[in-house]
Amino acid sequence: MRQQKNAYQFAWHSYCDWYIELSKTILFSEDKKAKTEVKEVSAYVFKQILVMLHPFIPFVTEEIWLKNKFDESNKNFLMYKNWPTGKIKKDQSLKEVEKIIKIISELRSFKNELNVSPGSFVDVAINKIAKKNKSLVNNNDVILKKLGRINNFFDKEQDKPSATLVISGDIFKIYFDENVDLNLIKENLQKRQNKYQDELDKISQRLSNKGFTDRAPKNIVEQEKTNYSSLKDNIKKISLTIESL
Repeated sequence: MRQQKNAYQFAWHSYCDWYIELSKTILFSEDKKAKTEVKEVSAYVFKQILVMLHPFIPFVTEEIWLKNKFDESNKNFLMYKNWPTGKIKKDQSLKEVEKIIKIISELRSFKNELNVSPGSFVDVAINKIAKKNKSLVNNNDVILKKLGRINNFFDKEQDKPSATLVISGDIFKIYFDENVDLNLIKENLQKRQNKYQDELDKISQRLSNKGFTDRAPKNIVEQEKTNYSSLKDNIKKISLTIESL
């Protein structure tokens, strides 16, 4: 139960962080319609947060509610408001936002894996991604460029070294700043790949040992199989990146 609660808390904080990041980008843009929408949604979200927090810190929330004149039902006091109800409806807009978050998150993680500074800018070729996702990128390039630290999106691959990043089946070609040492990155990746391969071989030996699979607890054997699959995927991913550098 505690793990489930912690998972909910993590998801809540994660969505809040992303909402703030996305909102700041839009508010500093020139899109007046989008800016108005963000302001309205932010006000709504803030009011619902006050409603949910009221049973825990009633004097603070009531003070904020009254001073900002948030009442819309002529009841005046926040204590009369009901908690929000209903279910989240995942429409196309929400799915697109989730895709945008995934692209930015994967790009940030990719930089971290390669030991590339998170503040460095990249160029990205999107000629090998699905048509609908290419439209998504083009329609949201301001947000992606700002939060993903991307200089340019190209419809054609560039004649210079790149790294391949696969996101949900789409292939993105990443071009780093000139001061990024791709040879050093390649060496580090090969070392990591060798390390993963050694671990994979050890797990393979254990799983091929009938004495181990018969005597070890079932959950331990299953965990080893999961680790084996994960390492195999990581090695494949690293191989793809090395080949593209």
